Amino acid sequence: MEIRNAARTVIIDENNQIALINVRDGEYYKIPGGGIEEGESEETAAKREALEESGCSVELIRKIGEQAFVDNNPRYGEMTHHSVCFLAKKISYDGTTSFDDLEQSNKMRVFWTSFDNAIKLFSSAKTDDNFAAKINERDYHFVLDAQKMLIGENKIKIEI
Repeated sequence: MEIRNAARTVIIDENNQIALINVRDGEYYKIPGGGIEEGESEETAAKREALEESGCSVELIRKIGEQAFVDNNPRYGEMTHHSVCFLAKKISYDGTTSFDDLEQSNKMRVFWTSFDNAIKLFSSAKTDDNFAAKINERDYHFVLDAQKMLIGENKIKIEI
């Protein structure tokens, strides 16, 4: 079975807000991220995808973790989707996103919100699309893990 490796980021700004992507008018949510290209490191892919999907240049702070799921999706076929996720701080922001045609057709848009609101949005997402539900669940756990990591370090805010 083929494995699709991807890198994702929980990006936090100077106001303790995180970048979140609304998909299909709130059907589900995700964090910035996507496939690791041939010859690209996880870190380089995370920074590139953060820029493409959030319009932000980021500094990676630390690795949050990894998750994988198996799905049979029309876009990829039967495949293991393996993601590594990093906590990142926003360095600069130009607001320009580079969503591909499929992402645009899914009405993806980035916005900034609190950890608590992001968790509520992930929890209340309703989709009949099995693949979308797995993405929502995966990224929900990455956001929860990032929040726990920051609370465990007694950090209310990331110093920018």
